Amino acid sequence: MRRTRSIQILATLLPVLLLAASCSSGSGESSAATAAEDEETTETTETTAAGITATGEPIVIGFMNNEGGAFSVPELRVGNEVATDYVNERLGGVNGRPFKVERCATDGTPESAIDCVNQFIERGVVAVLEGTDLGADAGLPLLKDAGIPMLGHVQFGAGRMFDANAFYFGAAAIAYGVAALRYYADEGVDTIAWFLPDEATSHAFTDGFLLPAAEAIGVKYKTVYYDAANPNWAVLAATAVSEGVDASGSVAATDAQCAEMVSALRDAGYQGRVFAASCFNLVRDIGDKAIGVDTDADHWITSDIESAPAAKQDQLREYVRVMEDAGHRDLVHGNALITFADMLTLRDVLSTIEGDIDGAAVTSALMATKDLDSFVGPSITCDHSVMAGNSACHAGLLFFQVQDDLTIKTMTPDFVLGVI
Repeated sequence: MRRTRSIQILATLLPVLLLAASCSSGSGESSAATAAEDEETTETTETTAAGITATGEPIVIGFMNNEGGAFSVPELRVGNEVATDYVNERLGGVNGRPFKVERCATDGTPESAIDCVNQFIERGVVAVLEGTDLGADAGLPLLKDAGIPMLGHVQFGAGRMFDANAFYFGAAAIAYGVAALRYYADEGVDTIAWFLPDEATSHAFTDGFLLPAAEAIGVKYKTVYYDAANPNWAVLAATAVSEGVDASGSVAATDAQCAEMVSALRDAGYQGRVFAASCFNLVRDIGDKAIGVDTDADHWITSDIESAPAAKQDQLREYVRVMEDAGHRDLVHGNALITFADMLTLRDVLSTIEGDIDGAAVTSALMATKDLDSFVGPSITCDHSVMAGNSACHAGLLFFQVQDDLTIKTMTPDFVLGVI
């Protein structure tokens, strides 16, 4: 794929990513690190009835997150806070060394991101972890000059998609549309139409990715465009009915848009499969109309633990227990899982480092991360090879469906790849 075309479509996918947010891995690397920890860190950890407390020299990382402006997600900070305490107080930190997290709230503007990055550099962080920050691309040059890698889960900016100094534990942004096409093709669907805003980015996404992917996968696809400022969901639903497509919906919609879109399709009598991006609040928003709707995520979810593999079930249950113990029962089924998981995965990555842990060592460890079993997610490879030069560590999505009893059921036994 060409870098320029890939970057063009990011703005189209941002609504999906904002919702796609919706733990210690059992890979060989993790086991080896744990064994080394047991043997080598007796002087830097304290074993208690509650677990192993890290008491060595702290590893300082930065954490930046939108908590003001048009998009505020404080739950991502909470997930990071709870995970940090869990790693430090229960798991013995990173080979006996605790995380020290310097946190900085942003408002989504480039200026606030730059301010946070400058603070991180002054405080000697070895990596910057993003909850979500819409303006963080502006800080990339500063981090590059300082030799500090940028980490995160979902690529919230075009620059971070292909920056050599960026590493994202979640699925590549441009994988979402292709994975959805492949999922429906595997389900025997022949014709698909997604609703996308009538903007240049949507046309680039359609022409550069969706149409070629549909041809390669063997389904007939079309994009139905709408006025981004004033979508008429009733007209769009009527179009899906008149076209007679087997599956319709959107891979790029907010929770509010998903609710309006699904309601319109139901009211129009549409009988095909309905896809609603990564919208997991449909039952709350529209009740019975949500039955049968498909959604996606790049990790296993707490609302359907039993469908996950045994090891992932254990991780999800541990996450639920830790969050509840920390007083955050209300955030268990939400985006806090992403940042909690990222800290556990980062612990496994850093546990492979022998010697000093600085920005260069963290970058080298990330580039050497291959087939690492991430916390509540798939195996990840972070050397930018998953999608040519892309900073994402995997390209797979799980798909879910709202059941008759309004529960959410996992429909795929494994991750569906969003690459062709």
